[in-house]
Amino acid sequence: MKTYIKPVGILLFISIICSSFGIFGQSRFTEKEFFSYERFVLTMQLLDAITRKQGSRRDIKAFATYFKDGIYALSNEKYSAALSKFYKSRNIWPEYFGTAFLIALTYERSGDIRKASRFYKEYLNKLETLESGHFPISRPLINFLNVDDMDTYHESKAIIEDYLRTYGIKLDNVKAPLFIAGFVKSVFIIFILVILFLVGYYSIWPYFKKQNRLKNPPPGFWICRNCEEENPDLVKECSKCRKLRG
Repeated sequence: MKTYIKPVGILLFISIICSSFGIFGQSRFTEKEFFSYERFVLTMQLLDAITRKQGSRRDIKAFATYFKDGIYALSNEKYSAALSKFYKSRNIWPEYFGTAFLIALTYERSGDIRKASRFYKEYLNKLETLESGHFPISRPLINFLNVDDMDTYHESKAIIEDYLRTYGIKLDNVKAPLFIAGFVKSVFIIFILVILFLVGYYSIWPYFKKQNRLKNPPPGFWICRNCEEENPDLVKECSKCRKLRG
């Protein structure tokens, strides 16, 4: 699938004209149209147009690349590749709800509706958080990408609730997946590595050092296993703790 990039102004103009004629009217919220990756093609084109501007942020460029590649992979039913790309874009820009929706859609099409339901829940949580006035830095760009205003919390929740009910899944019982941002994840990994180093340095390394000393005493001496005192070979009892040579 080849995407021809249009200037941002033209894309917005087309979207507004389509909306005014009802092209994105009631039918846009039908189940078939809602649960499709095609409705994010305009978002992909807008991202492409933004990233082509001089001085655009590097992280937004990386997000747009992974997001676009994920949609291409999903459209070709390459679900593992799509998930890989979408997860990477989610790590770069976790506030954007569309990535969570596409991850859910990919899991669903690959046959894992249980995991899909968790990401549909994440998608709704992000929508609700956005509409509650959070994400002050990301909100302008998110609203810009949601140009047709198709993704609204209450309408999306009603559609997803009805949809999951056909699979015997109650949305209220679904928990969104735990997400740790990239920076927090890096700090956590470094913390664990430091803990492991300290445990090794103060516990494991002294043990091996002691064993090596016991097995390799200085010439003419033996090491007491109880107190690690050096004793001449001719002495059978430790001069410090009085334990017999073992």
